[in-house]
Amino acid sequence: MNILFVTSAAPKVSPFFMSEKRPPLGLGTLISVTRNAGHRVFFIDNFLKPSNFIEEGFIQKNNIDFVAISVNTACYHESLRMFGAIEKLRRKGSIKAKMIVGGPHTAVALNTIPEFVDYIVQGEGEEAILDIINGKTKERVLKKPRIKDLDSLPFLPWDIFSKLPYNYICPWIEEDVEPVFTMNTSRGCPLSCAFCSVSSIWGKDYTYFSAERIVSEIEYLIKNYGAKGVFFREDNFTLNSKRTIEFCEQLIKKNIDIYWGCETRVDSLCDEQLVKLMRQSGCRSVYLGVESGSQRILDFLSKNISLEQIEKGINLCKENDINVYCSLIVGVPGETYEDYLLTKRMMEKLKPFRHKYNVFKGVIGSHLYKYVWENKIYEHVDDLGTLYMPGFDIKAEFFYKINSRCLVNYRFRQRTDYDKKLLRELRIEKISNITFIADKFFSFLPVALRKRIKKILTNILFRFFV
Repeated sequence: MNILFVTSAAPKVSPFFMSEKRPPLGLGTLISVTRNAGHRVFFIDNFLKPSNFIEEGFIQKNNIDFVAISVNTACYHESLRMFGAIEKLRRKGSIKAKMIVGGPHTAVALNTIPEFVDYIVQGEGEEAILDIINGKTKERVLKKPRIKDLDSLPFLPWDIFSKLPYNYICPWIEEDVEPVFTMNTSRGCPLSCAFCSVSSIWGKDYTYFSAERIVSEIEYLIKNYGAKGVFFREDNFTLNSKRTIEFCEQLIKKNIDIYWGCETRVDSLCDEQLVKLMRQSGCRSVYLGVESGSQRILDFLSKNISLEQIEKGINLCKENDINVYCSLIVGVPGETYEDYLLTKRMMEKLKPFRHKYNVFKGVIGSHLYKYVWENKIYEHVDDLGTLYMPGFDIKAEFFYKINSRCLVNYRFRQRTDYDKKLLRELRIEKISNITFIADKFFSFLPVALRKRIKKILTNILFRFFV
């Protein structure tokens, strides 16, 4: 059988930032499984670079039997366009290819998939896709039991991925290290963060590659593709401390020279010996979901971490020369301007390598989405079901420095006290920029006169705009 795997192109306007172009790891495993089963595979990554493969006759030219489309909610408009274009060709009799649709969107919004789509896979797809291709199932919607032994899965199709212009750098791991390959070594999450939809996609069961399996793929990447670094893109790489220790010890024992970084939680990094071992084995960066400097907000988000753990974990990493990238959430229901200030002051105190604020959006499948929806405290819901709180536009401009219309096609009207205070800060910042430019413009004047002009201009601007 000839199987075409494709991703969907990113929309021009989206509340989710999609500039990071890395290999689609989940789809990659399906490609490897299908190829190992003796089928011929093709791959088009429209998320990396949009294409017109349907209109250009790619399906006909390559006698494609199945088109397997990976779908996420943020890109769903483009997915729908592809579904429709393929169905149109089928009705004309130009192609006979069946459609298989999988990915996160199928788990949280099954009812949005058109009836003419032949097969829908929810959750893990390795077993399901082979059943479909080999004609072993008549079910339209497949949801197989979770794979217990992830070590049984093949390596990713690096021979395919390595030839494509993905992002193979990671500055917060090491500035000049390249290539840095992305890996995902676990599935599921036993935790219950209110803003996250992972459990609705994978479930609560936490499964993972063994330390030996991870190290063997790293060795393969070094030998065949000159890997210098690895970035573990998964929710909680260090959740199982025993596995983390075994992984680090194997890298050290085998003298494997690799820089690595991971995404994880602060509470798993409060063990000084573990952090030292991670550094010794090549760890140079951790990406932490810190979320807030307000314990009240952390509790509301069901993070199950304390401010003390945040401080201890970050400081231990810094003391061991591990870069810390903190991810923060602002604008969640009930958060105040004072809560934001607590977060800001925490970052000023702890001084991580880098931190980023993310303005809250209600994501389908999360507990917080249900809370916002049932209590009707959102101002806007877009056509993909994403929920936006009042003042999203002000927060987008304040934290992202961009107009919210670049993220969502809606003009927000509601304002909270939180938003009004942020708006005042924005105006003060703009006044400061104007007076700075004016000061440069009048640089030919004496310093005393320039100061007087700057003071007068500042007073006028404050009077009218603040």
